[in-house]
Amino acid sequence: MSMVTLELSEIQLQALERLAEQRGTSVHTVMLALIDDLTGQHEQREAYDITQDALYNIVAHETAAPADLSQKADQYLYGAPQQ
Repeated sequence: MSMVTLELSEIQLQALERLAEQRGTSVHTVMLALIDDLTGQHEQREAYDITQDALYNIVAHETAAPADLSQKADQYLYGAPQQ
């Protein structure tokens, strides 16, 4: 895949943003659809299947870590803050 940079007027960008919002998608996806329509190349884009993503398939492990570890990591690592 290649990357292209476009310079758009403010009016053009706003029109694309409105169209993307109406379609519930991104400006990027709208641009790809418009290019496909203009060139007649309606490429079949497969929806991304998150269940095939390696991060999605990580199995959680039981641990004795405190339930608030993510919120209080510094406290657990370095002790209570100095007063």
